[in-house]
Amino acid sequence: PISMNQAMRAWSFHRLAKPGVISALVAIVLLCAGCGKDSKGAAKDAPMDTTCLETQKRGQCSKCRCVGKEGACSGPVQCTECRSPYVWQAFNSSNSSNSSDSQVPNGECAIECPAAGERPPMPKNILDLNGIAWPEACFNGTEEQHFFVIGDWGGVYGDPPVTFKNRPTIIEPMDSQAQVFVANKMADIAETSRPKFVINVGDNFYPGGISGPGTCNAETGKTDAAGSIVFTGVFEKVYKGEGLAGVEWWGVLGNHDYGGYHYNVHWDQNIFYTWHKHNNRWLTPALYWSRKVQFRDFTADFFFLDTNRADTGGSPDADPNHNICSRQHNQAPELKPSQLACNGTSITDADSCWKWFLNLWNAQKEWLAQKLEASTAEWQILVTHYPPTFEPMLSEAWKSFFGKYGVDLYISGHTHQQQVSYKTKQFGDTAYIISGGGGGITSEILPVKTGEDDAYGFMDLVISRDEIKIIRYSHGGVDRRTVVRGTTIVAPRERDTPEEEAQVVV
Repeated sequence: PISMNQAMRAWSFHRLAKPGVISALVAIVLLCAGCGKDSKGAAKDAPMDTTCLETQKRGQCSKCRCVGKEGACSGPVQCTECRSPYVWQAFNSSNSSNSSDSQVPNGECAIECPAAGERPPMPKNILDLNGIAWPEACFNGTEEQHFFVIGDWGGVYGDPPVTFKNRPTIIEPMDSQAQVFVANKMADIAETSRPKFVINVGDNFYPGGISGPGTCNAETGKTDAAGSIVFTGVFEKVYKGEGLAGVEWWGVLGNHDYGGYHYNVHWDQNIFYTWHKHNNRWLTPALYWSRKVQFRDFTADFFFLDTNRADTGGSPDADPNHNICSRQHNQAPELKPSQLACNGTSITDADSCWKWFLNLWNAQKEWLAQKLEASTAEWQILVTHYPPTFEPMLSEAWKSFFGKYGVDLYISGHTHQQQVSYKTKQFGDTAYIISGGGGGITSEILPVKTGEDDAYGFMDLVISRDEIKIIRYSHGGVDRRTVVRGTTIVAPRERDTPEEEAQVVV
């Protein structure tokens, strides 16, 4: 059918044109009337622009096409262009699941990793780099992208290290060599998983950190003999094997790294060891910091936090055996006046310790809110020592931050067991991990010799643009079995709408 205007224009042309010309035009019109139609006169399928699928948008596709007609696709939606700086690459035609339609090329977006840069230089004071955005990491391989999670792992110095005993019932040999059991199983899984990095949630050296009270010095400026000995015996010699060698550990400090119920042990060594040698695999450059990780077609923002404010109580006099700033354990006669200060910080006694941790947490809250607000990564992941249920972090941050900023995953330890929680009433679509069963201290629950328990272990995470798969491995027991205790699939969490934010009770 044609419109009235088209008919009037054709009639006007008919009156002016010569009969031979008219006959030729009529023939052309009749011939072209079948263009783009099948034998029955229906429109044929043809390549057309269309909206990219959500998974393609997350994979950096900026333009998509399909084969279809009249605005509807009859074939698969294909990615044909990418957002800068991603580069479009055609799928291999031998891959039947991603092969291109003959009329529409199909491909994916991929990043080209730049050459790795040098680490920022070691600071004079370990507090100088608080809040630093560490240089971006990049992994653009087509293989599965794994990273491990472990916490509360560093046992009492020895050869090998011994698990610190913290309960009356001991199950041998696991409760004496739990760190070694977990490390061996990590090495086994790493042979095939090939983790890109390890997330360390703290409590690196039990029972009370490196050295003793009075050795804290934020301006040591190096890894000294005490730090080197402990790191070599409890870390370097334990976590080894083909899949772990040279793999970076990105981490934070736990309450035992500060000294347990002391605040003034050699905790600065946890940070200075980052610069112990060139390309050192230990990476804890500050008490709180961030790092963007660029994968093949997506990014993840990791934010590392110090939540040890949770272990300072309401005052230095609260719960003295579970208080970093405990007045009882940080004054005479237990300590000499010369042991009370932490050089290079404002800490001089239990009261200033309490205020120092308060200020540290307040600074992080503001920093983290700004970082999360600005994040454009496909994944936002928080890493810290304390689980999200601990106060005052729960009321002051997590209740509002998780939904407001779309936090996808929270990784923690402290509670000495292995646990994954997702789709809970309290935290909704934010998943959280407790991986406090690294074996540095006896677990909350009793292990069994077969390894069928959640007492000790680690997590293996597989991250892609559309999901994070969390695989919970146990210590493996006396026979070094591979025991998977559970698998959880985490989907991205969108930021709450203003209406949803208004319903959050803080």
